[in-house]
Amino acid sequence: MADNLVLKSGMWHVRFDLPADVRPYFGNRKILSQSLKTGSRTEAMRLRHPILSDWKNQVVNARRTKAEAGDRWKEQLFEDAARHHAQADTVLLSAAKGMFIPSNRPKPTVDSVRKGLKKLETDLYDFYRDVLKVEAEYSIPNLFDDISSTMANDDIPITQRLLKFSEFQQRILVYTAKKENYLSDTERSEAEEIAASPATYTPKSPITKSMLDQWHKQLEHQVKSEKTRDSHLSRVQRLSDYLTSESKPLTFDSVHDFLESVSEARKTRQQYLWSGRDFWQWACKYHKGFRGQFANAVSPFDGHSLPKVGAAAGESYVPFTKEEVEALHAKALAKEDIPLANLIAFGAFTGCRLEEMGRLKPEDTILEKEKPVGFRITEAKTAAGVREIPIHLDLLPLYEHLTKQAPLNDGFLFPGGKNKYGNRLDGLSKRFGRLKSSSFSELHTFHSIRKTMVTELHQRGVTLEILPYLVGHESKAFTLDIYSSGPSFKQKKVAIGKLKFSFTGIYSA
Repeated sequence: MADNLVLKSGMWHVRFDLPADVRPYFGNRKILSQSLKTGSRTEAMRLRHPILSDWKNQVVNARRTKAEAGDRWKEQLFEDAARHHAQADTVLLSAAKGMFIPSNRPKPTVDSVRKGLKKLETDLYDFYRDVLKVEAEYSIPNLFDDISSTMANDDIPITQRLLKFSEFQQRILVYTAKKENYLSDTERSEAEEIAASPATYTPKSPITKSMLDQWHKQLEHQVKSEKTRDSHLSRVQRLSDYLTSESKPLTFDSVHDFLESVSEARKTRQQYLWSGRDFWQWACKYHKGFRGQFANAVSPFDGHSLPKVGAAAGESYVPFTKEEVEALHAKALAKEDIPLANLIAFGAFTGCRLEEMGRLKPEDTILEKEKPVGFRITEAKTAAGVREIPIHLDLLPLYEHLTKQAPLNDGFLFPGGKNKYGNRLDGLSKRFGRLKSSSFSELHTFHSIRKTMVTELHQRGVTLEILPYLVGHESKAFTLDIYSSGPSFKQKKVAIGKLKFSFTGIYSA
């Protein structure tokens, strides 16, 4: 039956074997079959295609629906079962204490008993009718017979009878979950365990791996930096792992507890909330299962209070003093780490970010009468970072030397490697970290040299009309940002010339 055709009573039928995992979506049928109403095999071969295509699409949709729903049925069943067991325990305790009959019940009379019997008869009729309906609708085997035989057996003690009725309720929960979520036989067995003993189930995070993969793919069209995309993914994955390990739902309180477990630092918490908020917005918009689960929920990543004072408020990088930068340069020379010494001097005289220097090539040089007078930053963290920087006269000998040495460094001014994000100077950055570690805090990093350069220029009279254009920041002035193309190269050269550093030693590699 490779062609999915079967001949029955002179008529061709198209037949399709349903995969086991989607059979619950088709009423647990193993085979789909439909008459093509023709005795011609040639005609049947043609007619089968749209039908088979439709069935295969239904299988794909069933699997997609199942994947999007994830373990939500388990969590719902867990909540329903836990609530049922709590109520059943209360009733059992009352029965054991002889409190099953309310103490404030009025004194019985012949008339009240007669009315009660009449009402009981009506209620029992309605109850049995409802049991039959539920049994038929949810395909619950023997529910009516088991309930009626239990009610009719006066030899069963009250507590045992209550336990039996609790089991009936559990059975209803299981088969309701089975029908509404198209559970397989294996999943139904799992549902029976949850219904019987909710404590054995550990709720899992609603943030699944497939969702994270889809979100990460969408980020490729929204966030340019691969490192930023991976950081987003890592933060939300860590939250998901936390929710699973702590058996917590995705709520404001659980996000708060998670942030408490991650860090006290304001900046770190802000980053986690930023990533979580982006994921939440995407999932509520594009993931059908997640949207259905949290359709009316407020984002659990909004409204959190973050530290505003003290160390936890988050301190920015601290600039080195001019003398400290000079001392670090001398220390690098003393350790015979010439590339690191060169990097420190270059950073001090230009204010470049680490990876901006790492990407510099001789062809980025700006020439005037065949002599280097500046260089272009063509790749930067932001659009404002793309800029032209004049070369300080004291830096010129080093710049010319590095340009000549570029063929030894794969065409770059500085030697380096390449990590997964394209950053070349990780090795030099780590060496700088070790160089300064014994004398400075964690708030002193290589980026602090950039702050030193800005501080020196500001204190020497360079204004905000020029400073942002030297270091690649947007200016804070609306008119300049919108209407000005920035200061001239000559103006920037005059500003750079105000820097004064005394770096001893030979600029060489």
